[in-house]
Amino acid sequence: MLNPLLDATFRIITRERATQLHRLAATLDAEIGLPTLDSDPDKDLFKRNFLLMNALYQLQQEVAEQGYYLQVEAMDIRLSEQSLPSALQTRDPLREYYLDWCNYDTSKEEVNALLGQFWQRYLKVPTLAPQQHNELIQKWQLPNPYSRRQLSKRWRTLAFAAHPDQQGESSAFVQLQHEYEQLKYYAHAEE
Repeated sequence: MLNPLLDATFRIITRERATQLHRLAATLDAEIGLPTLDSDPDKDLFKRNFLLMNALYQLQQEVAEQGYYLQVEAMDIRLSEQSLPSALQTRDPLREYYLDWCNYDTSKEEVNALLGQFWQRYLKVPTLAPQQHNELIQKWQLPNPYSRRQLSKRWRTLAFAAHPDQQGESSAFVQLQHEYEQLKYYAHAEE
């Protein structure tokens, strides 16, 4: 399948030589106007990201044939004039994922799971055993299952009460923040 962002991404990468994923996305949006790809905001974000990463990995393969190397990392996208043949020979699960068009049109549940996994890795939040998760649900007085909106509302209530500015203890507030991050991973998207 031909990626509609391929040519514009190539122009930007060859012009700027180094950028970050969010800046590249903003530049693409400013230059060609990225359309809405899905009515669900999370799926729309996923599909935009998928197209962008797919374009970058396709370009990585193409520029390698010309003696260049395109480094593809979220915070460091860089085109260099030296080929690194071993980089494309090593197995990269992320590259394999984004080059497989079957992953483009994924379900809302899969997108939510991927977003949750991303934030969990990004924030380095450990996963909870089912029993631990149920205990936190009870401690926070949340319904099971709970939505992101219900969790956020409960978080604000508890955080306000435990905040050091409100005569709370800083250790209790920090604990609440940690629990909130863990609970966010399991929250259901709004219907």
